[in-house]
Amino acid sequence: MSGEKSLKAWEFVRKVLDDLTGQITEDARDERELLEGLRVLNRVIALCTELSVDIDPDHPHFVDMCTPSRFVGGPNPHGAYPLAMISGDRAYRVTGTRGTSTYLGIQVLAGTGMNPRRMSNYLSDRDLVLDAHGRFNIVFATTRPADSDLTGAQWIEIPADATSIVVRDYIADPDTEIPVQLNISLLGEVPPPAPLSDETLAAQLTAMGWTIVKLTTLHRTVRPDLLDTPNILITSGAENLGGENTTPDNLYMLGMFELEPHQNLQLTFLPPETRYWSVTLESIWHECLEPLLRSSSVTNKGVSPDPDGYVRLTIGAHDFGEGHWLDTGGRRRGFIVVRWLDNPNAPDVAVRLLDKEVQK
Repeated sequence: MSGEKSLKAWEFVRKVLDDLTGQITEDARDERELLEGLRVLNRVIALCTELSVDIDPDHPHFVDMCTPSRFVGGPNPHGAYPLAMISGDRAYRVTGTRGTSTYLGIQVLAGTGMNPRRMSNYLSDRDLVLDAHGRFNIVFATTRPADSDLTGAQWIEIPADATSIVVRDYIADPDTEIPVQLNISLLGEVPPPAPLSDETLAAQLTAMGWTIVKLTTLHRTVRPDLLDTPNILITSGAENLGGENTTPDNLYMLGMFELEPHQNLQLTFLPPETRYWSVTLESIWHECLEPLLRSSSVTNKGVSPDPDGYVRLTIGAHDFGEGHWLDTGGRRRGFIVVRWLDNPNAPDVAVRLLDKEVQK
């Protein structure tokens, strides 16, 4: 019995968990942030197990990165993020039905080992080839497959170090829109599962450790300057947030709220002409604030503008009846993420601090 490489990789994962526990303890301002940070770490571990350990490049499958209780990594809670791990030395077929969601984007991520992850390919719903029934057939491969494999299919040329296919499916109106349906399979003959090797598990555990680090330290790596400049919004294109984290047709505004219980933060803007936008509240750990249980996120279909055409969103622990309320759940601080789809010109967003004690 050996397993030397896997034991060493597991030692690395254990050190990662110890280091991140210390970082969470250091960065948390109060007990609630500490407890939520530890919970985020555990939720990230569960996700990374699915993405790094429970995989086989010959038998791929889509994993939804969000669940009813897991919204880590700063996702858009209005929709889904199916992800399938792949290997660039193989070819894959992705089929499905487009549905009627407001937006669908498909990207390929690449980069292995110590090389930085990057987006190598992007296919928007406007470039997706559909048949008369709204079905698609996409082949991902480094070289052009045989014509027989491409019958009715759209070929996407991927690099040799491709690692995953990530799908973004945005739902503006959950009462009427139908999400995408997906299936992925290896192109060609599928071999039986191979016995687990020390090298394979070691590589999976190492990848798991680094992904845990990435998803648990976003508050330190994605615009950490926001921590020192609360209650304002900055505009940031996708290229400034990491191509592996976003898609090129999204424009973002980011900010941090820092509020006392008697304070609200009000955002006022004239919405741009775009098919989709959303505003989402996140904890200091970039976890959405129970979006299925509280009003902490809204899309353009979920709020009506005032008679003057402006949208007014009020962020805070209590609804003071001034604009559409986004509930912080009593958290003193956290992040605000605004997504504008199709790269419109960023609207002017007025940010105003409302203090009920002062106004009395």
